[in-house]
Amino acid sequence: MVFVVPFYEEIVGFLGISVLLSSLYMQGQSFVDPTIRAIAIQSLLITALIVILFLHTDDLNLLYLAIITGVMRGIVFPLVMLYQVKHFRHKLRETGTSQKTPSLVLTGIIIIIIGYAIFKSVVLPYFSNPEISIPFVLLLLGFLLIITRKNSLTQMCGYIQEENGILYMGALIAPGIQLLTEFAVVLDVMGVVIIGVILSAQRDAFKTLEPSDLDQLSG
Repeated sequence: MVFVVPFYEEIVGFLGISVLLSSLYMQGQSFVDPTIRAIAIQSLLITALIVILFLHTDDLNLLYLAIITGVMRGIVFPLVMLYQVKHFRHKLRETGTSQKTPSLVLTGIIIIIIGYAIFKSVVLPYFSNPEISIPFVLLLLGFLLIITRKNSLTQMCGYIQEENGILYMGALIAPGIQLLTEFAVVLDVMGVVIIGVILSAQRDAFKTLEPSDLDQLSG
């Protein structure tokens, strides 16, 4: 039975804007801790969007996807990354980003504007749902976070943001595909491996999570 969500468009629009604002907030952070907390909040906002979509379509696959998103990317991943930060108190602030954060936020705003223009002219004619613009722009902002940061945990936040965008876009385009839920599980397993194994090995071997520090040690 499909549940009629009151003020559906207004709620989706508000949550979508909140998701993009959380991404801009991460662009403006040079500290790792608030960046991790911001990606947790963003993942919970994406969870809320998928739950609303589930109520609107009555598709159980969306409910499963929302649970995976909320538990793994909203709770488990951030807790594991915050545990990593606790063991690197001298690296709570990412090196070399404090002077660049205003320009990164401005770049993020420009990407939102250009990304929406590209979506409207290229993507919207093929997918008539304007809500897809949110995950489309989110993918671009996640990529920006990955390529402009050196700290592995901050880059991991960019990876989670990319995952949020991909899965929410999939939920909007093809909500009835069960493969989408299985794909989410695979991505989360990959995330667990990256956070729990690779970053721990890098921390134990080099006592740092930033490649620039490795260059200084080798040079």
